[in-house]
Amino acid sequence: MYKAVYGEGTNHNAIAASYRGIADVYTDTGEYTKSLHYLTLSLDMTKAIHGDNTTHIDIAYTYHKLGRLYHNTDQYTHSVHCYNMALVQRDRCNTAHLPLYTAVLVSLSQTLISSSDYKHAKGLLLLALKHSPTDYCKDTRANICQLLGQCCLHLHQYRKCWKYLYSALCYYESLPSSNWKMKSLAQVHLYISYLLLHLGHVSQAIEHSELALDLVESVLVDRDNITPELTRLYTDITHMILGLYSTLTLYIDI
Repeated sequence: MYKAVYGEGTNHNAIAASYRGIADVYTDTGEYTKSLHYLTLSLDMTKAIHGDNTTHIDIAYTYHKLGRLYHNTDQYTHSVHCYNMALVQRDRCNTAHLPLYTAVLVSLSQTLISSSDYKHAKGLLLLALKHSPTDYCKDTRANICQLLGQCCLHLHQYRKCWKYLYSALCYYESLPSSNWKMKSLAQVHLYISYLLLHLGHVSQAIEHSELALDLVESVLVDRDNITPELTRLYTDITHMILGLYSTLTLYIDI
């Protein structure tokens, strides 16, 4: 439609934005090759509009989306590059754009966690937490605290791990009911069970794992809610429960 209005072959912000919107749809349906195609079109058009060497917040947004896409396809080196490009674009812009800045920091930390770079990820998350005011953005702060809990667990900082996971739990529970909230709470309870297992509290770890399972199953009741991410979480939880009961049986036998 925009092409009909502005003319075929015309570069326009509205067309570039439409390309990003189409890419989002393909990302949501797991069609990452098509998503990459439209994000690349959007990036090329935005650069053509504002200049290849010009900084613009739309370029930063597009790089962020590209980073998430590469993360979803396990191409972590490309993902980190795109996130860094988004940060460069944002830093050179005249305005703060704190929501984007925080989002990129969180996304970059998730990729670093997937690459087992927990120390670097933790540093970025602490920076993101600093730029997320406590009086709003509770969902953002909840996500950051959950990821910080994961980093601290892998870094064997168990007191800090509990501090951040408990904060995430409180933030999530204060949010309105939604499938996203149920999934997020399940993730927190799963990591609490990991922490408790590390500390030798097997029975309590089982309680939190079973809470996580109940939460995920409440979302999976509607088959339309099934996503690769949710399926992976369900698998992780069931494996954890099986492992915990095996460990508990060993304790009882001893």
